[in-house]
Amino acid sequence: MRWVIVVFLFLLYIINYADKAIVGYSAESIMKDLALNYTEWGLVGSSFYWLFSIAGIGGAALTDKIGTKKMLTIMAIVWTICQLGAFAIYSLPLLIFSRVLLGAFEGPYLATAVSHISKWFPPERRAFAMSLVNCGSMGAKLMAPMLIAVIHTYSWRIGFGLLGSLSLIWVVLWLIFGRERPKNNVNYDEPRENLQKVKWTEISKIILSANFIFTTLAFFSAFWVLSWSFVWMPVYLTKIIHLSPMQMGYILSGLGIVTSLGSIAAAVLSDKVLKKTNSHRKSRVFVSGSALILAAICLFLMTVIQSTVAAIILLCFALTLVNTMFAIAPQIAVQLLPERKGLITGVLVGLANLAGIVGPLITGFVVQFAGKNESIGFNYSVMLAAVIVLITNMLFLIFTKPDGQKQNKDQTLINQVAN
Repeated sequence: MRWVIVVFLFLLYIINYADKAIVGYSAESIMKDLALNYTEWGLVGSSFYWLFSIAGIGGAALTDKIGTKKMLTIMAIVWTICQLGAFAIYSLPLLIFSRVLLGAFEGPYLATAVSHISKWFPPERRAFAMSLVNCGSMGAKLMAPMLIAVIHTYSWRIGFGLLGSLSLIWVVLWLIFGRERPKNNVNYDEPRENLQKVKWTEISKIILSANFIFTTLAFFSAFWVLSWSFVWMPVYLTKIIHLSPMQMGYILSGLGIVTSLGSIAAAVLSDKVLKKTNSHRKSRVFVSGSALILAAICLFLMTVIQSTVAAIILLCFALTLVNTMFAIAPQIAVQLLPERKGLITGVLVGLANLAGIVGPLITGFVVQFAGKNESIGFNYSVMLAAVIVLITNMLFLIFTKPDGQKQNKDQTLINQVAN
């Protein structure tokens, strides 16, 4: 039964990821249908993240009270309503309301999925189980050509409705076959008797440290590029790179596969360096920071190169290198406060996710400001992303030294015990 649970969560992650991505696939159709300019489209892209982080934290807390099966059911039902509700959306305010609601109920998904997995697998098997669930993002990217074909053959509302129908089918099957925990009621929760109490003064000291601040800034830059890829990249590929909608779909599928595999490879490299050197600065900071500086160079070159093929290759490299930060940044945060892994990771992701709010908005203003010369507007938006990634990750490489902070904490603990 535990593998049935993994399959359910994998399928729900496909829907979760596709719900985010389809708005980008539909950008031109929606803008034309609702008569939106680029600034208004930036507002639409930003709105998804307005409640995403807050709801993620609140939803994770609610999960502990009502149970993971019920929480997953509620989330999938709201996703269904939001996507099927596309047939009633004929104005900008209704579209924004739908995206805000969808973002609020997608925010708790990852924490809820992790919690549900923990009930079915012992600690030493959870990472493998979650890696299978996370492959849902690749599955969603492979759906891109099909979704784009539906959008351009029929309408964007049909595309949204298709995803709403899939989540509705998932809910029905989940209510029949889903389980809260194993029948034998095995308790896989890790023991808590050795969990040290952490005072707020110590937590705030970590959050305000240079290590956490510059890790958050580097992660923020990665989220900036991620939100750009969701909201603006499909339009960039069709209007600036001049791909057909179906060509764009196949390119997005290929990018999804390469970036996912690249992220896994970077995580493996980082782990190997950590095992060999026992240094988080060398294994985490140098690997991810160097990767994102190279990504910034690739993004800048995209704006000056004339070849379509070369531009797509550079985009692929940039997104693959940026994706390394999503696997590594949480590991740095956990190293800073291992006593409260969930809290410190939640704060890191919540702050970095602010890029999802401001990034699409600023990009919309930049493209709109260029007027009829859309190419210049989009190139400026890519240059802006490159500058943000370059500056934040240079600071990240210079000032982030998690090993030193850990040693200071250990020495403080030793002194307390001695006293």
